[in-house]
Amino acid sequence: MLDFTDTPIEAPIKDWEWAPIKEVPIKDNNEPLVSLSYLPEKMIVSPQYFIQDLPGTYPELYVRAHVQEKLVEAARKLPYGYKFVIFDTWRSIPTQQALFDQMKLFVKRDNPDYSDEEVQQAALRIVALPSTDPKKPSPHNTGGSVDLSIIDEKGRLLNMGSPFDDISLRAKTTYYEVDDTSDEYDEARRNRRLLYHIMIQSGFTNYTEEWWHFDYGNQNWAKLSNQDAALYGATKPVFPWVKAY
Repeated sequence: MLDFTDTPIEAPIKDWEWAPIKEVPIKDNNEPLVSLSYLPEKMIVSPQYFIQDLPGTYPELYVRAHVQEKLVEAARKLPYGYKFVIFDTWRSIPTQQALFDQMKLFVKRDNPDYSDEEVQQAALRIVALPSTDPKKPSPHNTGGSVDLSIIDEKGRLLNMGSPFDDISLRAKTTYYEVDDTSDEYDEARRNRRLLYHIMIQSGFTNYTEEWWHFDYGNQNWAKLSNQDAALYGATKPVFPWVKAY
């Protein structure tokens, strides 16, 4: 097995800009959303926003069918006994709105002198703007975004140097490659490399502001992988008895 931990992470872009990403056309292939709970030997589902009782959440996590296949492909590259732990995937509009509103409150709390525009832009670094525009869907609303980490053979989360949903600069994927290269964080640096390179080699792209966020098939992925169009637009699960959020 290749030692992904020895290969530094090099961000494909320096500064993330949403505007050009949202201009990427979408040619939705209408793949269905599928559950991630059916292969527990490959990945553990831990729906963090349902656990935290956010609006519009479910106790299940869903991705597009081909994204599930790609995750299984990626899981096969993990060291023996390791698994993915999936925190969030498809996200409803109510959940996206709740996260964005809460993030603005966090930014305002930590930066009381910020203008409304500065608060908005700072919040956008971590949480995408909720959108019902079919041409500009939120990445998670497409079923093509995955938030995940890795657990070892004893079920312990690997040390990534910052927790899932960290809102500090340490969340940047390359933080320990560029901003803090001290030996103190060598374990976190190597673990981030493991996750990053396994996902990239399996066809995903990374949102550079979050070490845990990877995309396939949506506008983020299309822009970073130089595709003519995204494969996935906004979607939602289909239930036989109730209408999904």
